[in-house]
Amino acid sequence: MINLFRPALLVVTLLLLTAYFVFRSASIPDVTTPNRPSVITDPDAYAIYGLVLPRAWSSVSKEPLLLQEETEPPFEICVNGGHPDWEAVRESFRQENSSPRRLRRDLSMRMPYRLIPRADIQADDARLKLKYPGIWQRRPESMEYAAVSAVGFNPAKTRAMVYVRLRQSGTTHFLQLLNRTWVGAGLGGCTWMA
Repeated sequence: MINLFRPALLVVTLLLLTAYFVFRSASIPDVTTPNRPSVITDPDAYAIYGLVLPRAWSSVSKEPLLLQEETEPPFEICVNGGHPDWEAVRESFRQENSSPRRLRRDLSMRMPYRLIPRADIQADDARLKLKYPGIWQRRPESMEYAAVSAVGFNPAKTRAMVYVRLRQSGTTHFLQLLNRTWVGAGLGGCTWMA
C-alpha cells in the first residue's frame, strides 16, 4: 500500500506557505513602496488646499479641477528670504517637500475635481510634443491642471506656506490662522508666469 499522506501534506504545506506570502505582501501599505510617495494625512493641510485651490483654478477654467496627485515644490528661490518670524514655516515647508507626496482622493472642496497622476500629464505632454514639434509656451490641446506642494506650518499651526502651480504660472501663498479661519498673511508670495 502506497502512503499518500506525505505527498499530500507537502502539497498542502506549500500551498499554505504560498498563500501566506502572497497575502502578506498584498497587505503591506503602499506607503512603504519605494517608488510611490507617501500620502498626506494632515487635515490642516487639506483645509489650506480647500482655500487656495478654488481661487487659483477659477482664474483659468470653469471646468472641474484637474489636480495632480503628486505634490510639486516651488523653485528654491520662492522659499528663501522673507520675514524672520516665518523661518519656522519655511523650514517646515522645506522638510515637507524634501520628497514628493500624494494627495488623498477625498479632498473637501466646494468644487468638482479629479486627481490625475503626474505620469498622465507627462504622457499627454509627450504626445502633444510629437504632434506640435518646436518650442511652445503652451501647446494647443494642452490639458489645464493644478499642482500643490505639501504645506509647511509653524509649530503652533497658526502660520502656513503652500505653493500652487497651474500649467503656466505658480504662486507661493503665506497664510495665518485668525479666529480659527485661514486667511492670507499679507506677505505677498513668490509668483511666476510663462
